Amino acid sequence: MGLFSKSKPKVSASPKLKCMLGDTASYKCLFLASYRKIPIEIEWDEPSVLDDKMSESLHMSNLNRFPCIEDGDFTVCGESAVMTYLNIKGREPTVHPRKARVLAMQQYWIQVLKTKFMPQVDSGDQGATALEALDKALIGQKYITGEFSLADIHWAAALKVLEDSSKTSIFSKYKNITDWLAKMKTEIPDFDVKNQKVAA
Repeated sequence: MGLFSKSKPKVSASPKLKCMLGDTASYKCLFLASYRKIPIEIEWDEPSVLDDKMSESLHMSNLNRFPCIEDGDFTVCGESAVMTYLNIKGREPTVHPRKARVLAMQQYWIQVLKTKFMPQVDSGDQGATALEALDKALIGQKYITGEFSLADIHWAAALKVLEDSSKTSIFSKYKNITDWLAKMKTEIPDFDVKNQKVAA
């Protein structure tokens, strides 16, 4: 190499988010990356295929290994770990309420989703109790806690999966929820993502 020869610039590849089709946790991570304008590549897989890939890359077994993010030589899997990573990475402000009351309500509504609504829907119930409470909470508010929070990300992902499964009848009768969801579709750039990349 000569004294004045140019070296090739290093190309920084976008992080790769490995998602499972029909998986609520995968959409949560996708929506968070999209909202925070983090450029990522998306790889969609069927459950068995993704499970095998994660076992091979992380040498783990009998663990929930999706969604998963690969960023250079760093790999981490699981909803909580990936969302934590995506909420800190990048230049955009993190989705983290500064007020204690808002943070507490964020965690409350995430808990309602995970411990009340999703188990009821999975068991064939309509999740009416949780939906009625959420619909009431949204009266006069743009967002679930009053300001955009991870509660919006979590609930939007859950309802997205229901939409894709032709189960909108579960929540379509709740006007405040449907109005809020319509707003989420405009504020989360890749809500209906079909391609393999989320642009910054």
